[in-house]
Amino acid sequence: TGQHILSAAFVECLEADTVGFHLSEEYATIDLDRAPLSDTDLEWVETRANAVVMADQPVVTRWVSDEEVPTLPLRKPLAHQGPVRVVEIPDFDCSACGGTHVRATGKVGPIKITRSERRGKETRVEFLCGRRALADYWLKNALVMDLAREFTVGHRELGETVRRLADDLKE
Repeated sequence: TGQHILSAAFVECLEADTVGFHLSEEYATIDLDRAPLSDTDLEWVETRANAVVMADQPVVTRWVSDEEVPTLPLRKPLAHQGPVRVVEIPDFDCSACGGTHVRATGKVGPIKITRSERRGKETRVEFLCGRRALADYWLKNALVMDLAREFTVGHRELGETVRRLADDLKE
């Protein structure tokens, strides 16, 4: 469901279509038909995706007939015939999908884009949802707080401190 939300947010915000998806034990990726994407683009999409999560909208799954398919606002055209399972977040996304899904967007938890990589005319976006996103936040927050203590600065000053030290080393 997190992938559906993020992919639909990319379409809404940047008109970037998902052309590939991978889910692993540690993270998920989507491949988009657009490159390059700026940090501002990614932040805009992530913000929109999390607004959909926070709205806790219903996620409806149902089987539809061939006759009904043309009437649906599917995000991606179908490649086969026959009854198809549709997953819909009303007024946001409608996709054919046979995967498992939550019953409301709020159950996805936070969506965090962790990196992106240009791949020719496409961009691969790595992201985390729910507990995985929180675990990533906890790990990075612990690292930042540890480094801030090590350099005896506030965590908000850490970036400036590291840049200053790097400049000092160059000199």
